[in-house]
Parts: sequence; C-alpha cells; structure tokens
Amino acid sequence: MQIGDFAKLCNTKISVLRHYDRVGVLKPAYTDMLTEFRYYSEKQRHSFAKILALKEAGFSLPIIKTMLESDDCEDVILSFFENRQAEITHMLKNLEEAKLIMLGESNMEKSEDFLQFDENINLPFVNDPEVVGKWAVIGVYPSMTDYISGKDSESDFYGDSVKEIYFLPGGERYWVYGWTKGKLLIDEYQSHHTEDYTTEDIDGEKYMFIEHKSYQYMVSGKTELLVLKKLDNKEYTPSDIARKDNIDLPFLHDPAVIGKWIACGFCRDKSGFSTEKEPLDELYWKSVEFFANGSCTSVYEDDIIAGDDKQTWTKNYILRKYNSCACEYEIRTVEGNDYLIVEWKSGDYRYGGFDTNYYIFTRA
Repeated sequence: MQIGDFAKLCNTKISVLRHYDRVGVLKPAYTDMLTEFRYYSEKQRHSFAKILALKEAGFSLPIIKTMLESDDCEDVILSFFENRQAEITHMLKNLEEAKLIMLGESNMEKSEDFLQFDENINLPFVNDPEVVGKWAVIGVYPSMTDYISGKDSESDFYGDSVKEIYFLPGGERYWVYGWTKGKLLIDEYQSHHTEDYTTEDIDGEKYMFIEHKSYQYMVSGKTELLVLKKLDNKEYTPSDIARKDNIDLPFLHDPAVIGKWIACGFCRDKSGFSTEKEPLDELYWKSVEFFANGSCTSVYEDDIIAGDDKQTWTKNYILRKYNSCACEYEIRTVEGNDYLIVEWKSGDYRYGGFDTNYYIFTRA
C-alpha cells in the first residue's frame, strides 16, 4: 500500500513515516526508484506499533533503531530496558528532591516553619559523664571517610556564629540543645529532632561524631557528619554560657517613648524596616509599655514581664534584668507616624552568637 494509506492505517502523519525512513527506523517495504513513491506492507504496522511504544517509554530514535536491529537478541533488549528503568528511577528521585526544594522555598517566603522535624525529644535521661563539658565545632562533612582523609569541611554548621556546643550536667537544656546518652536533642522552636552521636579518642584528644540532620536530610533523608572536639570537662550552667550585656545603666528620662506600643512587624536588621509592609498578626512579642518612673512591662504570647526586678528602661534601652540583655531602641517618624524599633535578643543572640533581630511597634 502507498504511504498515505499506511499512514491512515497507523493513525499517523505521512511526514512522520518519511522521517522514520530517513533515520532508518522504519523503511518502506519497497521504494519505486523512478517515482520515489514509498510502499508499505500491512505487516509493518506491527513494527510501527513497536516504535510508538518505545517512544512513549522515552527511548530516542537512535536507541530504538538499535533495539529493532537486535530484536532477535533478548539479553540485549532487556539491557536497554534495565538501563531505561535505572534512568527513570534516578529521574524520579531528582524530581522528588526538586519538588521538595521548590515547596520549601515557597514555604520559606511565607513562614520559617518550612520542612520541619517533629521527632520525640522528650526521652528519658541516661547519663554519659564523658560528654559533659564544652565541645568545639570542627565542621560538617559528607562522611567519616571525608573527615579522616583530611578534606575541608563542607560547612561551618551554623555559619560563623556557633563555635561551641555544651553538654550540661544531667542533660539540662540550654538554647536549642539537650542530650541523653547517645543522642543530641534539638528543639528549634517548632522543629524537634534527635541526632545520634558517638565518641572516639584520637591522638590523645576526644572527638564526637554526630549524624547531623541538616536541611539536606529533610530533602533527601541523608545525614551529614558533624565533628566536635572536646575542650574541657567543666560542668557549665546556662547562665555560664549566655552572652551578657551591661544592664547597670543610670536612668535617663525619654518623654518620647512613654506609653504603650503594639508590635506590628519583625525584621532581621534595621535595613529591613519598612512602613509599606503589611502588619504581622502572629508575633511572639505583643506589646511593650514604658512608664515615666523607668518601669516597663512587656507582653509576650505566653508570658508577661513586669516589675523592676525583671525589667526597666532608660533612654535608648530596655533593660531585661532576668536575662542580662540591654535591648537598644530608637523611634522613627514616617509620614507623621511613630515607629519604635527594638533589638530582639533571643537565645540565638545570647547562646548562639548571632546578630540581634528587631521588633517594630506602633503607638497604641
């Protein structure tokens, strides 16, 4: 039958059959040398069906040509399918990782609570005296082999801020850390997880190797190796570790700050301050009120800080006596509206060494 009739029989286009002829995948049963008309046999419909199935399975035409030429060799055919299945498996894995990364970035824009752990960290305490004390963060490595071979660390764990991790007596928790024998317990706000650790003496020094569950673990399920080196065996308390400001400042009056202020925003640094942003409702620090005598009351989501033994203020500072933080403030006036910008010195600042963040308030 002529090419037009065969195209109808296969439910395809004449141009497709001509292309298949040019690349050698499906040649006509006969080609008239004078007219160059192509003629096909009805039996070739089965060959076309094979090509169609292989194309839909993702094989390229050069591979299909080779497979059809090896049609009588089952082992060769099976090897092509096995390779294709391996490619698809790898592609699906990459696809899933890409999806999680994209969804994570999307959620990151909306909230910091993206891709969170929710493991049980309320484990019974089992003592491990040899881990009590201060440990230096050496770095994070893909594996023990990479560390032993002397390769450079892939990351500094929490960047340049966190240089030490403390294991307090009795597993007492500070900042985001607690522990029980064999496990580091991490409580990062709404994200909770455990990381297994082992210790080893190397050249007279004690090292700890932790199966670190980084962002990569949340995406792929693969841990990294966090390496610590023992610095001392001191029994620290949270107060010993925390960063402390000078809060012994004399009272200086500032009439501009007197009154109640309502939290409306939060920014990483002052450069992020903008009056054009929509006010935020779900803020931990709700309000702060300044009294003329130097007293100061703060309302948080689950607590109220009041009383001069806990918190006072002086010009340019809120003095949080309960955790030794002097939080600097400033007032900016934009289009006739006053905004109070106050340093937020959380555990990240006091224990982790991070820079302070800022809360934004408007007058009540």
